[in-house]
Amino acid sequence: MAATQFPLPVRQPPFRRIGHWLPENDNLLIDWLRGLLEEIERDKKRFKGPWKLSPEVDDLKKYVESSAELRMLAQAMLDEVPNKPPYIDDPVGNKQIKSLDDLYICFDKVMTSRAPIWRKLEYDVGLVGFPFNAVLDWPMATPSGYAFFLKPDINKKFEVILNTWKTNFLQTIDSAKVLLPKEGDDIPYDEAWLSPESRKQIEDDTNLEGEHLKFEELFECDPEQDYWGFQSWDDFFIRTFKQYPDKELRPIHFKDNDDWIINSCESKPFSLQPNAKDYDKFWLKGQPYSVMDMLNKNEEYASLFVGGTVYQAFLSATSYHRWDSPISGKVLYTEVIQGTYFAAPTVTGFSNPDGPDPASPDLAQGYITHFATRAVYYIRNPKIGIIALLYVGMADVSSCEINEKFINVPEGGVEVKKGEELGMFHHGGSTYCLLVPKGTKVAFVPEATPREGQRNIPIRSPLARVYNDDIEDELRN
Repeated sequence: MAATQFPLPVRQPPFRRIGHWLPENDNLLIDWLRGLLEEIERDKKRFKGPWKLSPEVDDLKKYVESSAELRMLAQAMLDEVPNKPPYIDDPVGNKQIKSLDDLYICFDKVMTSRAPIWRKLEYDVGLVGFPFNAVLDWPMATPSGYAFFLKPDINKKFEVILNTWKTNFLQTIDSAKVLLPKEGDDIPYDEAWLSPESRKQIEDDTNLEGEHLKFEELFECDPEQDYWGFQSWDDFFIRTFKQYPDKELRPIHFKDNDDWIINSCESKPFSLQPNAKDYDKFWLKGQPYSVMDMLNKNEEYASLFVGGTVYQAFLSATSYHRWDSPISGKVLYTEVIQGTYFAAPTVTGFSNPDGPDPASPDLAQGYITHFATRAVYYIRNPKIGIIALLYVGMADVSSCEINEKFINVPEGGVEVKKGEELGMFHHGGSTYCLLVPKGTKVAFVPEATPREGQRNIPIRSPLARVYNDDIEDELRN
């Protein structure tokens, strides 16, 4: 397989909504929040009296109200959204949410009863994969929203809310209604993830070139059962590839060849940057990587990657969301770094002359590798050296699960085979980074160069080749 030799420029695709976690057509978002707000109004009339918030959302409300600074920032992030088109009709509703009380009620409604949906309307198809992010899209883009969501204690409150959403709803059978509603479910068929339109999109994104497998031929499921056998929205989200006795849908390339690094996630390239700095201005346009911040200032390992290479790719909403080891060797250390949930850089907000990122944090993916909750692995291979892997949760739940085998790694490390499963994302948007240490010469396959409109690089397929001076001429050819 051909490989591209360094040096390479920083390249990022100018995608409007990377990963399609929120739809390209704003009308889909407008209808989604309009429906949410209308349902809230119907509930208010039916139950009368003040809305009784869940304990988790009520705790956030009381904490904000206890601080003049937090109360000011929270209200200001609503007030600072420009009072003019298109923001007078916010990106996910028919009127901006101006009241903090209404914002808390929206949080409450989503936490207790909303899973990500697929939607088909007369003007487009798409999905609302970030329900909380959909509510906060414009407020996040304001200076006060930027400051508010960087507050550690605010993130702790949202962590409780989002974990409650995950445990009490997304991992229960109640959330499976959005997959394929059965009789009695209150979910429209056109919002179903297993509707023909949605399955077709997943099939198109998953099939390799020249393949035309159906959803049930690609993934483990049972179309004869309710919800095709999936027990929850999360069960569907972390679905596995179908196992065949005579073939693998995602074979491990160069399984016994340590020269090659394979792709760890089913993903599309976002950025490829050599010569990463220890500290850099990752909040500015271009979002250069700051290795020490990405790796939580890990004194033992982070310095290895200063001057090294960072490759980042993103997972689409319809992608496979498990991670495999890109090399064989020993896992030396792992950790989950707790981070922020809704912080976005000001360069993607209203200070941007072109206006805010219409689906933040999609275009802030480089930035969030330094701030968002992320799982980190350090793996050593005798030929390659030590690589670092970051699996970064985005927006709503930011849930990164390390497989039990690699939790609390003992001294000396744990053996891992190329292509072995390392962990998985749950519930929300996701991106991953491969960090190659300084001094390790590596050439990436041409498909790893970020560009607009490209397909996923399949998991376990060739990503990069480690080389020495003896084979440099070969790589040029």
